[in-house]
Amino acid sequence: MKKIVLSRIVRTFLPQALLLAVTLTISSAFAALTGAIYTTDKAGTAVNQNIYGASTDVYLSGGPQNLNAKGLPDGTYYFQITDPSGKTLLSTDGAVCRQLTVVGGRVAGATGPSCKHANGTFNPANGATPVQMAPFSPTPNAGLEYKAWLIGAAGATISTSDPKVLNFSHPDAKTDNFKAHSAVVVTGSCQPSSSLSVLVQKPNVTAYVPKGAWAFFPSLIVSVVNIEGSSITPTLISTVDTVNSCASNPTTGTTVCTANGTDVYLLTGTTLGSTLTSGGSGALGFSGGSCTNCGVAMDATHNKAVIGLSIAGVPGFQFLDLGTSPSFEPAFTSPSGDISEDPLIDPIRDLLLSADETGDYEIVNVATSTSPAFFENATGQIYLDSSGEDCSTGIALAPVEISSPTGVYIADLTQATFTAGSPAGTWTAPSQIQSLSESTFTFPGGIAVAQGTHTGVVTPEFGSSGLTAIALPVASGSGTPAISDWVTCNIPDDPGGAVWNMGLDPHTVTAYQSPTSGDAIGVLANYPSPTFVAVVDLTQMLNPAVVPRTVAGHGCASGTLPAAVVSFVSVP
Repeated sequence: MKKIVLSRIVRTFLPQALLLAVTLTISSAFAALTGAIYTTDKAGTAVNQNIYGASTDVYLSGGPQNLNAKGLPDGTYYFQITDPSGKTLLSTDGAVCRQLTVVGGRVAGATGPSCKHANGTFNPANGATPVQMAPFSPTPNAGLEYKAWLIGAAGATISTSDPKVLNFSHPDAKTDNFKAHSAVVVTGSCQPSSSLSVLVQKPNVTAYVPKGAWAFFPSLIVSVVNIEGSSITPTLISTVDTVNSCASNPTTGTTVCTANGTDVYLLTGTTLGSTLTSGGSGALGFSGGSCTNCGVAMDATHNKAVIGLSIAGVPGFQFLDLGTSPSFEPAFTSPSGDISEDPLIDPIRDLLLSADETGDYEIVNVATSTSPAFFENATGQIYLDSSGEDCSTGIALAPVEISSPTGVYIADLTQATFTAGSPAGTWTAPSQIQSLSESTFTFPGGIAVAQGTHTGVVTPEFGSSGLTAIALPVASGSGTPAISDWVTCNIPDDPGGAVWNMGLDPHTVTAYQSPTSGDAIGVLANYPSPTFVAVVDLTQMLNPAVVPRTVAGHGCASGTLPAAVVSFVSVP
C-alpha cells in the first residue's frame, strides 16, 4: 500500500527548547506503538496516580495490571519529561541515561550505562518494575503539569548537538500527563551542617569525614572514603587547623570544610586546594564544645555555602559564593542570640533554618542574603539542637534533645505565616512535637533527611549506638504534619569488635538517596575520632519484612540492625 505522508513538522525552540524533530506518518509497513504507560509511585501499585508531592516521587510503568493480558512490545525504550504541550524538554540528564526495558509486555526496570535511573520496587501483581523519572526541571505550566514520554529506541536517535534531545516519530511514543507539586532538590542541598558530608556523583558516592570535632580531639585530618562505587583511593587530607564540618556540591565536585578557627578549606577529590579565611572571631559555646567556624551547609542549587560562626562572640552566619573566584559575603549576626548546632539552607524557598538549644526555631529569609529577614518561633521546648527539612515538601524538623521518649519537632512550612518585625519577626505553622516510642536513647541530637525519599534518620548525642529511621509525609499543604512510621535499632559492634558509639559534635550523621538503588541511606561516624562509618539503608530498615519489629511496632525485634541493612567502611 502506498505510504501517505500527512505532514512533516520540524520544531525548534529557543532557551530550553529542546524537543523533537517529529515526522507524522501513516504506513502499512509500520504500526503505531501498542500498549499503555502510566505514572506511578515507587512501589508501582498506583495506576495513573497523576498528582505527586515531589518530582522524585514519580515513576514510570507500563503494561496491564495483571499477569495475563498483552502489553507493550518487548524491547528497549527511551523516556523523557516535557511540559504538557511537549514543546519544552524538562529532563536534565543525557538521553543515554534515560533507558528502560520492557519484558513480557511490562516495564522491567532501567537499562543502559552507569548513569541509568533508579528502579522502583518489583510489583508481583503485574510483574513490572517501575523506573524513576527524576531528574527533571520544574514545569513552566501554571497548573504544575508535566508529560511523561516512552519512546521506542529502534526508531529514535540522540541529537548530535544536544545529548539530552531525542529525535523520533510520534507513532513510536506513548505519553501520560501528571502533576508534581515541588521542584527537584539538587543533591547536596538541604543537609544540616553536621560533621561529615557525602559527594554523590552517579554511580559513585564519596564521604568526607573530619577526624576532629569542636572539643576533645584536635585532629588535623579529613578522611576521604568510598561509600558506593570506587572513584577514589581512600585518602587522608592534612589541614592546618582542626576540621569540624564538611559539605559537598556534586554539580561542581567541590567540598567545603570548616575549621574550629577561621580557616575554610576548598577540596576537590582528594586534593586540598585553596584555604580561605572567614569573617569569624571569638567563639561560640554549645553543649558539645566551642568554635569560631562552627559548621558549613551547602546550597548546591546556587553554588553557595553558608557557615555558622561567631562574630566577635555573637552567633551569626556568612555565605561563601563558590564561583570561579570564591568569595565571602558580609557576615551577619542572629538577633535570637543563638544559632543551631547544625543549621540548614533550603534553596527552593531561600530559607536558612536554625533550631537552637534555647528552644527557638529561627528561620531566615535569604532571598537577598546580604539583607536577610529573621523570623522566630519559640517552640516551648529547650535543646532543639539540629535543624532538618524535607525540602521537596517543606516539612521542617528538629530533634528535641532532652526528651523521653525521643521527640521530634515537625512543622509544615508550606502553611507557615511569617509576620515581619524588628530586629526579627515571627513565624507559625501547623506543627507538633511527636514522641517516638521505643527509642533506645533519650538525648536525640542529630537529624538528616535523604532528599527525594521522604525518609530521615534521628541520632543520639555522642556515646550511644541507637538510631531511628523515620518516614515523613509524602505531601504537605494541609493538616498537622506527622511522622507516619519509625523504627529504632542499635548499630552492631564495628568490624574491630568495638561497641558502636556515635561521634562527637557537630553531629556525625548525614543522609542521601542512593544513585544505584534509590533507597534512603544514612551515613554515621563513630566516637571519639572516627575509625569507621556505618552505612545504613534506611528504606530497608523501615521495611518490617527486612527488619522484624517488636510487638509494639517501633523497635528492632533483635535489638540491632542485621547485616543486610548496615555495612561498615574503614576510615583511615
